[in-house]
Amino acid sequence: MTAEVVRIRRRDAVLAALETFRRIHPAISLTSVRAFLYVAENPGINVTELGLACGLTDAGASRVARALAGPGIDRPLPPSLDLLDCVVGVEDPRERRLWLSPRGQALAARIEQLIAAQTPIAAAPDPAPADVRATPDAALHRATRAN
Repeated sequence: MTAEVVRIRRRDAVLAALETFRRIHPAISLTSVRAFLYVAENPGINVTELGLACGLTDAGASRVARALAGPGIDRPLPPSLDLLDCVVGVEDPRERRLWLSPRGQALAARIEQLIAAQTPIAAAPDPAPADVRATPDAALHRATRAN
């Protein structure tokens, strides 16, 4: 029997990424994590688009963005993680465009490394005979047939 090569994560990348966020701020919410990831994937997204992507109201998206931004923005909210930069829109000064700050870029790069970390392993052969794997009741049938 040839061993099938399977690509798996060396460790659970999702949990490792969440742990990375927790090291930045222990009480970070999953909503904040989602918002950060949306901005990382869509640089320049505005607050309304972020709200739509995360299922938040405009006010909720604004609060999350202000908490993820640094203390240098207008009306920052705690914990002011300095992961996002908020830039006033060129065409509409009420609009806020969101970009990763240098600290946010470093975090996004770290998460990318965690997700990309894979190692090939050989799948272990299944020790059960083929007829037992075929149906769930096969093992019971074999056991009762021997008596």
